[in-house]
Amino acid sequence: MSRPPTLHRKMRPAAAFVALGESGLRTIDRHLDSLQHHDEPEDVHALRVAVRHLRAVTWAFGPVLPDPVKTRWKRTLHDVADAAGDVRDWDVFITETLADALARQPDSTVLTALLDTAQAKRAKAHAAMMTRLSRYRQAPLPTLKRDLQHVSARTGSGRLGTFASRRIRKARNKVQTLAQRARDREIAHIHALRIANKRLRYAIEALSDVLPKRYRKRLRNKLTTQQSRLGAMVDGAVARRLMCECLGIDPDHASR
Repeated sequence: MSRPPTLHRKMRPAAAFVALGESGLRTIDRHLDSLQHHDEPEDVHALRVAVRHLRAVTWAFGPVLPDPVKTRWKRTLHDVADAAGDVRDWDVFITETLADALARQPDSTVLTALLDTAQAKRAKAHAAMMTRLSRYRQAPLPTLKRDLQHVSARTGSGRLGTFASRRIRKARNKVQTLAQRARDREIAHIHALRIANKRLRYAIEALSDVLPKRYRKRLRNKLTTQQSRLGAMVDGAVARRLMCECLGIDPDHASR
């Protein structure tokens, strides 16, 4: 496994993006290779985490990227993550909801039938995922690699240390705003907070070499704790939706 690039406070932000972008794309390629040879939940999860990291990097360096490059990276990385989204939802539902329930009630024919249905739906989602990912590997992802050559020629935009701290403050302010909104416990608001929370955490991890300790340690640890709590809330809502799908019930109708 390749080591992440080392960043320096005096380097140009564009040069830092190229280094992080090259590393991130190599990681995504490695996970795509794994998915070609294995069908394991952890391989799907690892791909999504790698894509989230690179999406956070793309956001962090947005101000120094040409608009066409920024748009292409955001769209392509979003689509790669989305391609694996359904499979990941089914994996979490199967392992953390149905398998746990069956462990408690191993003789339940209802739970066994639900598990069979969920696994069949997961298999269908997996086939669709592999088709989509093969397309992205043939065209958009190689284009992102070529974009890095263009970005590497850019100059200016100051030093990375100052730039990174400014971007982390902006992301932190966004998280604080969304946290206020999510106090109503609406799942859409909680989901938006969870996404922003992840983006900030992964941006901190990517820029760790050039950030003050208060970001690298205290804030990152706080974000990790919040991410677990928010994840449990969102996963619960997803589990309910997938349970209704297995039973052929409209989730909106079931809540009435």
